[in-house]
Amino acid sequence: MKIKVIEINNYKAFYGKQKINVGGKNLFIYGENGSGKSSLYYALKDFFQSSIEDIDLNELENIFIPDSKKGNSYIKVIFNPDSEGNKRNQNFQLAAAIKDTDSGTDTSIRDANNLKSFLTYKHLLEIHHIQKGKQIDLFNLLVNGVLKHFRYTLTHGKELGELWQVVETNIAKTTDISYNLTQKKKDVNAALLTFNDAFGELFKTDSPEYILKHANPILDQFNHNLEIKLNYRKAKPDSDYQAIENNHVHIDLTYAGKKIAEPHLFLNEARLSAIAISIYLGMIKRHIQGIPCKILFLDDIFIGLDIANRLPLLNILKSEFPDYQIFITTYDKPWYEYAKSYLEGAENWKTLEFYAQETKEGYEIPLINDGDFLQKAEKYCNECDYKAAAVYTRSAFEKILRKYCEDKKKKITFKSKLKDYATEDFWNVIKDDLNSSIRSEVEKYRALVLNPFSHYNTEKHEIKTELKEAIEAIKKLKHELST
Repeated sequence: MKIKVIEINNYKAFYGKQKINVGGKNLFIYGENGSGKSSLYYALKDFFQSSIEDIDLNELENIFIPDSKKGNSYIKVIFNPDSEGNKRNQNFQLAAAIKDTDSGTDTSIRDANNLKSFLTYKHLLEIHHIQKGKQIDLFNLLVNGVLKHFRYTLTHGKELGELWQVVETNIAKTTDISYNLTQKKKDVNAALLTFNDAFGELFKTDSPEYILKHANPILDQFNHNLEIKLNYRKAKPDSDYQAIENNHVHIDLTYAGKKIAEPHLFLNEARLSAIAISIYLGMIKRHIQGIPCKILFLDDIFIGLDIANRLPLLNILKSEFPDYQIFITTYDKPWYEYAKSYLEGAENWKTLEFYAQETKEGYEIPLINDGDFLQKAEKYCNECDYKAAAVYTRSAFEKILRKYCEDKKKKITFKSKLKDYATEDFWNVIKDDLNSSIRSEVEKYRALVLNPFSHYNTEKHEIKTELKEAIEAIKKLKHELST
C-alpha cells in the first residue's frame, strides 16, 4: 500500500488545489524556507492522525483564501496498491464534511498512524540545548522530542508526551480552599504512577519494550563504535509538592570497548543526533510491522548531522525500512543535490523541489517541480524559452560528466575550488569511453547549441530544432554512461 498522489486544498501554506504525484516511490524533497515542505509534513501527519481523533481543518486553512472559499480545505491521498494488495487506486479523504480515514472495516490508516513515524527537526532541538559542561540528560529530548507521540499499552491510549504534560500540569497547580494539598498530592502521585510505569518500562533490559532493543543495531550502522546504556530513576515530587525530581535520563557510554567517564565531553552534536534518531527509529520497529501501509516522514532532521552521518542514515533507511514509503525533506540545497546524485538510478526514489512563489497580492505559495535538468530543459524548449532550455541542458551535461567521473574514479587534474573546473576537464577524460556516434553528436551540439545558446550573443539564431536535438543527444549520453 503506497501513496500514489497527495492532493491538498487550502491547507496551511497550500493555496488552492495542489496535486503531488508521488508515484508510490520514496520522496526526497528540497524546500526553501516558507515553501510549504513542512505544510506537506503536517498535512500527511494530520491525515493519518485523523483516523483516531477529530482534526478541525477550518483552523488549519490557508489564511489568504477569500471568505467564499472557506470551509473547503481537504487532504486527499490516493494509494496504489490498495490495502488488500490489489493493483488499483484506493482513495481516503480528510475534509470538513467527509472523513473516511477511520473506517471501521478498513483499519489500514489507523494501523499506519500507530507507528508514530513522523519526526521533525523540532523533536531534536533539545540536542542543541544540552549543556556539554554538565552530565548529559536525555529526558526532555525523549519525552518532549523523539518519543513525544509514542504510545503503547502502558500509556493507556495517551501519548507519552501527554502523560508528562499531566504531571507538569498537576504539580503546577496552586492549592487553596477549593483545592487542598491532600487532593494535589493524590493527583500528582496518580499522574506520576502512570507516567513512571509507562516510561520506566522502556529502560528494563529484560522487557520486550526495552528502548535500545532495536536502537543499538541501528546506532551501530552510524559507525561511531559506541555502546550506550540509558538510566532512568523514577521521577518523584519534592517534599513540598512544588516541583518534580529525578526526571533525568543519563548515559553510560563505551567507545571502542573503553568506558567513557565523562560522556558530556565526548558526545558532540552529530553523535547525540545519531543516538536520538536511532532510538526513534528503533521504537518504530518495535511496533507490529505486518500492516499494509507503513510511512516514515523525516522533516529536516539532517540539520544536526554532517555528511559522514547523513549517508549512513540513508543506508539505514534502505536496510532497516525497505517496505516503508519514506519521505525526507531538507532546506540544504548542496546536500539535496548530493543526495539526488547518490539516489539517482534507484527505481524507488523520486526527488522534488519546493520553492516559495510570491503572488501579485504579496503572499507566498508553494511552487513544486521535479528538479530534473533535462525535464526542465524540455519544458522551457516547448515554451520557446530557448535560453533557459539551453542553460538547463548544459547543466544536465555537466552533472552527467561529473557523476560519471566520480562513479568511475576518473583521474582529473586537481583544482582547489570547484568553480575553477571547466566542462572540458571532465569531457576530455570521458569521451574515449563513448561510442563514436554519441561522442560526435555531443561534440556537434556543444559547439552549435550548448555553448552559444548559454551566453548573450545577438549574432546567433536560436533554432528550436537544434535545441531539441541537443537535448536528445544529452539524453543518449546519460543512457550510455549509466549502462
